[in-house]
Amino acid sequence: MVFASRVAYAYDRARAHPPEVSGQVAGAMAGEVSGVEDPVFLELGVGTGRIALPLIARGYRYLALDTSSAMLDVFRQKVAGVTRKVRILQADARDIPLEDESVDAVVVVHLWHLLEDWPRALAEALRVLRPGGVLLEGWDEAEASEDFRVQEAWRRFVAEEGVKVERGRHRRRLGQVEAALKELGLAPRTGVVARWTEERSLRQSLENIQERLYSFTWTVPEEVHHRAVVQLWAWAEAEYGDLDRTFPIPWRFVLRVTRLAL
Repeated sequence: MVFASRVAYAYDRARAHPPEVSGQVAGAMAGEVSGVEDPVFLELGVGTGRIALPLIARGYRYLALDTSSAMLDVFRQKVAGVTRKVRILQADARDIPLEDESVDAVVVVHLWHLLEDWPRALAEALRVLRPGGVLLEGWDEAEASEDFRVQEAWRRFVAEEGVKVERGRHRRRLGQVEAALKELGLAPRTGVVARWTEERSLRQSLENIQERLYSFTWTVPEEVHHRAVVQLWAWAEAEYGDLDRTFPIPWRFVLRVTRLAL
């Protein structure tokens, strides 16, 4: 629980979008329900609310689902005072506690790759959507940067301990979900809805690895991770010197929209 709480607060700090990007993402999602009267959103894996909050601020009814009590604790603090249109569901995305055809939009951001039984979660998402409703899948994409180099250095140190770390799972899973949607006769469309550049320090990159903010770090035993992190800091100091210098990371937010038939 301590680890989960620490990750929740660290994730909230490190993964937040700039305000203008949050607005662009929310605007793109809101545009997909523009013809619906008082639409209801459901987000699977709401986390600490970085996607939810800008939509809630626009007055939409929002169902926020997550299995993590630590993530939801952070989310509750953020929505305190505006909970009239927010309902929090601590539940599994593979068993959504809602009736069939009860929401107008299902939001899924950076979740599929965390679920082994993702087809069940996808089926649940489609089950609760009303006819004409939309599945809104979103994800951040970054261009190559020093941050990726730091991550790869950590992976090399872990590999030297005999532990293999799988990367690219997120992108592969997105492809699998898209194929599943097309097999159902649906027509997902994908586009970039926001672009921005983040200035990140080497120290921040190191701390993100140390605090296990990335899902690819979660399967590594704690003792192996600890030793790899010690090596990583030493490597970074030798390689870069000043760990507080910053470097740019170009980002884009991609939105995939799949609309059900009426």
